[in-house]
Amino acid sequence: MTTESSPLPEEPALPDEVWEQFLQDSERDIRASAPKEPSARARIVARRLREEQERAEQAARGSRRRWRPRSRAERRATAWRAPVTDAGEARARRRGLLRGLLGVVLVVAVLLVVLSPSHAWSLLTGKG
Repeated sequence: MTTESSPLPEEPALPDEVWEQFLQDSERDIRASAPKEPSARARIVARRLREEQERAEQAARGSRRRWRPRSRAERRATAWRAPVTDAGEARARRRGLLRGLLGVVLVVAVLLVVLSPSHAWSLLTGKG
């Protein structure tokens, strides 16, 4: 009856130098064959260039395109619009200021009524 107390350490099948060379070669091949995704900036620039090219192509096609009548909806959409003038812009600005001022006065009046109804009533009737 023979008993072996501990087995002898076995020699590795591959020497360390061969194993290191395998790992380096594998990593190099993986890096070389891995797909490279473009950066966000590169994608944005590529999209912008593609859109500019499409616009240029549409413009070139548009110059050769035959005239077509506008639809009723297209005519209606632009028929009522008056051209914007400086006087119209000034009028719109004054109207906006007036609306803002009236809004402030309304808020103050509502606060006065909510916080002190009796005082607000005396101001309205003129009886103090």
